[in-house]
Amino acid sequence: MAKHGRSRRSMALRGMCFLVSLALIAAVGYFVGQRLEESEVREERATMSSGFGRYEEKIYQGKTYYKKPNITTLLFMGIDRDITQTTNSFRNGGQADYLMLLVIDHDTQTIRQLQIERDTMAKVDVLTILGKPGGTRVLQICLSHGYGADQTACCENTVYSVSRYLDNLDVDLYMAVDYSAVDLINGMLGGVTVTLTEDFSELDPAMTAGTTLKLEGHQAELFVRSRMSVGDGTNASRQLRQREWMNGAVDLLRARVKEDSNFLQTLIDALGEGMTTNAAQGRLMNEFNRAWQYTLNPVEQIPGTYTIGSDGFVEYHTTADDVTQWILDTMYWSAEETGKDRENE
Repeated sequence: MAKHGRSRRSMALRGMCFLVSLALIAAVGYFVGQRLEESEVREERATMSSGFGRYEEKIYQGKTYYKKPNITTLLFMGIDRDITQTTNSFRNGGQADYLMLLVIDHDTQTIRQLQIERDTMAKVDVLTILGKPGGTRVLQICLSHGYGADQTACCENTVYSVSRYLDNLDVDLYMAVDYSAVDLINGMLGGVTVTLTEDFSELDPAMTAGTTLKLEGHQAELFVRSRMSVGDGTNASRQLRQREWMNGAVDLLRARVKEDSNFLQTLIDALGEGMTTNAAQGRLMNEFNRAWQYTLNPVEQIPGTYTIGSDGFVEYHTTADDVTQWILDTMYWSAEETGKDRENE
């Protein structure tokens, strides 16, 4: 791909590619569902505890929690159109078919991965055909990326939808790539080996159910992206394939980096303009240096229910309590835990 990256400094490119690599380990998939923003007990936000002055305090269902102070969040997006191509529409930015939130905890040296189902019903800010604000609608969250004057605006609209869905979580960094990245990365890794539990022969004669093969050429994108013509046609099944591909990709990626210290820079150069990010060079390098050896936890997903909407499209509905509980488990200490920590100091 003869594309040129947005960042030119070598060290920053390595840092940026590190974050992309973490997201890849997660799964190049494509998912979304519904967020009920109001819970029975209202929460207090952005208040500070007099006992723990440096921690943000949150009260939920009568219990007090303190926000962990040393966390970085990264939202990784997979877009279903060529993002290097400009569009004359404010409503044609493409869907964010894959949404993965990485929560990097520098104190525990762990990284949690939340895969957001593309069909998750959430509040999305929409635009008119003239680019004017068109209000807020409850839609599949993947559609949030469709609204914007350019790729940056589309990404920011998705970040806002995800943040609002996740209890107004602060998203520090975002990165978006288009589908061309799947085959590109697979090829640069030498091909990920998978076992096919579904039949892809309609798309590629070599991809029959029960076959174990090393994905080559366009097979990687077919494996992680195909849906309607494969198996039961659901996004849930597609997510399992995406995770299988990523589990194989991470081992290959780590092996390549050990062999060639410049591999990450080569990969990010190849992604080029097919990637959009708000990541500053210094910040990326800092995250790279701190988090490269951290433990990467298995991919998680907010529990939910699939339904068919009145328009005939799939919807994934989650509850406000389940969303808040994941945020509390990931981003906060309970007051009881914090008190015990202080007693042991």
